[in-house]
Amino acid sequence: MISFDQILEEKIGSGIYQLRTVSIIGLIEFCDGVEYVFMSILMAILQKEWQLSQTQVATLGSSFLGGVVIGNCICAYITDKIGRKTSFSIFAGLSVILVYYTSFAESYNEIIILRLLFGIVFGTTSPLGYVFITEVAVAKYRGRFAFSLTLMYVAGKAYLVLLCFFFLDDYTSGNWRGLIRFNGIPVLLCFILSLIYLKETIRYYLNKGQYTVAFEEIEDVQKQNNSQYEPLNESEKDGLIAWQLRQNNLMIKENQNEESGVLSKQHLRITLQLWTLLILANFQNLSIYLLMPFLFAQENSGFEHMLYLFLIEFVFAFVIYLFIDDPKYGGRVNIIIYASILLVITNLLLYIYQASILFFGMLLIKIATRGMFSTLFIICCESYPLHLRSRGSGLAMAVGKVVSIPSPYVLFPLFAIDPYLPFLILSVLGTFMIALSITYPSDRTQKHLEVYSDVQKEE
Repeated sequence: MISFDQILEEKIGSGIYQLRTVSIIGLIEFCDGVEYVFMSILMAILQKEWQLSQTQVATLGSSFLGGVVIGNCICAYITDKIGRKTSFSIFAGLSVILVYYTSFAESYNEIIILRLLFGIVFGTTSPLGYVFITEVAVAKYRGRFAFSLTLMYVAGKAYLVLLCFFFLDDYTSGNWRGLIRFNGIPVLLCFILSLIYLKETIRYYLNKGQYTVAFEEIEDVQKQNNSQYEPLNESEKDGLIAWQLRQNNLMIKENQNEESGVLSKQHLRITLQLWTLLILANFQNLSIYLLMPFLFAQENSGFEHMLYLFLIEFVFAFVIYLFIDDPKYGGRVNIIIYASILLVITNLLLYIYQASILFFGMLLIKIATRGMFSTLFIICCESYPLHLRSRGSGLAMAVGKVVSIPSPYVLFPLFAIDPYLPFLILSVLGTFMIALSITYPSDRTQKHLEVYSDVQKEE
């Protein structure tokens, strides 16, 4: 039986359509990278400028994380109802408003609310971007297309640090209002481009039963990718409709047997392992971003050290980009295993040798967490069928962030005892990540996206 993955590979292919989509989605990832680093630096600045207590600084970080959780949940349930493009454009527009409003905030309470709202935007657009890309890319290059979002994210972080040389004096003072206003330019550009050029995914139209629209979109995408395209014939259209109806019928059957959802018997093991991995990965990643400005400030390091970190992280992210679709040497699960091992070793060495290897240790941790996070996002999207994709990905990321919300209240007291004590705890937690990665049951590297397609072939 014909499937949309076959149509995508044989009739649509890869070209201008995918590149345009990746460029627009990548731009919001670029802005997310800017915002994530800005959040960590802003906490250090406001602690000094507004004389904030340790608890207030922790609350500032937690408010952003709380917003991310809410945003993940919005992605999990709303985007399947109103569509990927509509959701993306709405939250890109909200991001523009929040960027400029933050630059005029005068009170701690205002900043808390704005960090919460920005977290909601970040939490919605980040998983949605990966869902979007996995649905428009062919199986052979799906990992690379999705991982290109990571490259844009890291580029955004490096861009923010580069601007810090012009707007800030050091990690604790400077014109942070001017910095965030300047960062509003790429956010505004992304919003405008999404309104003009971003298109809803064809898989979404098929899943909604809007076959005429889906066929029109297929033909339009074919024109963009190849002027000498061969349009779908009636047999292929009928086969695609039959394929979609087959998936719908199997989904209805699951619902009747009360076996649907991310916690159904079919998906339970994958869901629980994904949730646990994301909880541990979030704690690791958040520890770095919360503590890095304070550690660098303590060692009197300038912005150049952070910039070097992000530039080298970009280079290594590009190396992962080259291997992520190679089932022999790379592949999704292998990358998670490699990253987990690197985290265990590096965290332990940082605890032992401390400031003497701070830069090198931070570099290795950032490389590992970047590979870990980006690959887990791709795995989330590939592990569920279309009707559960946004929900499964959004909930997995939300659960990972929920447990991380109180982490600032744990990390800063540990930091007060010994600035490197958190790394010992992270090393121990990394051993659990290794075990979960080795036993992960599904790797869809270069395999068709829709789970039901495999069921049909077996039947």
